[in-house]
Amino acid sequence: MSNELNAASVRGPIDNLLPKIVLVIFALQPLMDIISFWQDELGRSNTLTLLLRFAVLFVVGLLGFALSHRKRVYIIAALICAALFAGHMYACHIKGYVDVVTDVTNFVRVVQMPLFAVSFITFIKRNNDCFDAVKRGLVLNFIIISAAVALSLITGTCRPTYNLSHLGVLGWFSTSNAQSAIMSMLTPIVVWLAYESKRYWLMIAAVAVSYSQLFFLGTRLAFLAICATTVGLTLVLLINRRADWKKVVIMFVGLALCIGLVKSGPMYRNQQVYSRVMDWKQDDANVMMNNVLDDMGIDLEKVDWDSLSEEETINILTPIYEFYSTDLCQRFGTENVIREYNFTHHVTDITNTRTHKITYCELLFKEHPTISRWFGMELERMLWCGTNYDVENDFHGVYFLYGAIGLGLMIAFLAYFVVIILAALKKDFRKYFTVEAGAFGISLCLALFNAYNTAGVLRRPNSSFYLSVLLASVYFLVKLKKYPETTGERAPLLKFGRRNKK
Repeated sequence: MSNELNAASVRGPIDNLLPKIVLVIFALQPLMDIISFWQDELGRSNTLTLLLRFAVLFVVGLLGFALSHRKRVYIIAALICAALFAGHMYACHIKGYVDVVTDVTNFVRVVQMPLFAVSFITFIKRNNDCFDAVKRGLVLNFIIISAAVALSLITGTCRPTYNLSHLGVLGWFSTSNAQSAIMSMLTPIVVWLAYESKRYWLMIAAVAVSYSQLFFLGTRLAFLAICATTVGLTLVLLINRRADWKKVVIMFVGLALCIGLVKSGPMYRNQQVYSRVMDWKQDDANVMMNNVLDDMGIDLEKVDWDSLSEEETINILTPIYEFYSTDLCQRFGTENVIREYNFTHHVTDITNTRTHKITYCELLFKEHPTISRWFGMELERMLWCGTNYDVENDFHGVYFLYGAIGLGLMIAFLAYFVVIILAALKKDFRKYFTVEAGAFGISLCLALFNAYNTAGVLRRPNSSFYLSVLLASVYFLVKLKKYPETTGERAPLLKFGRRNKK
């Protein structure tokens, strides 16, 4: 009994400090990214930021567990993670471990996202002001990131998004996919908060800074975030009858400028460079195939691939695979690689980085015991001749690293939040489909879309943090927030000037 009283006496002050603690946790995220960037630039180890990230994770998890009234949630989650990792370690042990420490470190990176999400839910339950701190934290990080990008341009230390073409503005950040995902998640919420401020200049500033950063990052998903923010927020505002046409126009002007300037932007220019390179490579591949086809008395333009035997097709394709996919052919054998690529002769497919890495891991899986399909394989096994073949798609990555069980658990965790959203909307659409919920919903959709198409979210400790925050925010908006009773009154679809303002 005395222990419970002591715990209660400690929790009171901590509860009051939670919003400030949340802000500190937020501010550390971009700062750690910037430190990592400069460590890499100076050729130093990233041990400092790695230890700092683990320290933040440990403190957040421990604080969440200590403050939670439902500790069994943490205990059950810990047991599930322990069972998954035990199965994973057993599968790796059968094949032969390469580096246990690196394997453990990588597993911690993956479990960070659900642990942060559960901990932030606990913080918000203990003090509802933590949700306001989350919104302030998102704006704070947006400002820090924007300032870092501006300083990198001023000082000439900006890293390009695309190293080969030297296009795009990444700033003082190291990973283009992760940074693109972070800005995609921040933009809808920052623009919505500026919209709610009722200051037109702030709305213009938020749209200009966020859209320009996404535009000059130059990734296709960053451009998608501009479109999703503009169209998505407008639809949410119209459905809620909260649209101010002047602010809506500001968003569409920003979108129109991005579309109008797209051909001079890094995304389009990099795609043009890539297309030209692929055309050159395809021409070279055609020459290689022609050399073989001439000996067979066949014209490349008239060849009927379906009529050729498997042996003939392999013979024709061998030169281009051994030239453009040398590493895979040396590692797994040319015939195995050609079969895994389903006998394609298109260089864009053979040289596509994401397909290349998935093919490597699929062939690697075939060398592992059956249990690896359930619990995954070691990350170090994906390193060969100094190249990392860890895949560039998060869900594929979770599958290869932690098997069907690991992927299933990750999908189940994310699906829980999707289910509670759909259940709430089905229960009372007008109550739960607010502009605030819409902004967070757009960010969450962009986060999941980035995770599906890149390796920039689920397994990246910097961007997975923001996904954790979004999931906790969704939980608050659906399960914890107290809403006013809905009425039959409906506001006009659009506000025209000051006459409609109270």
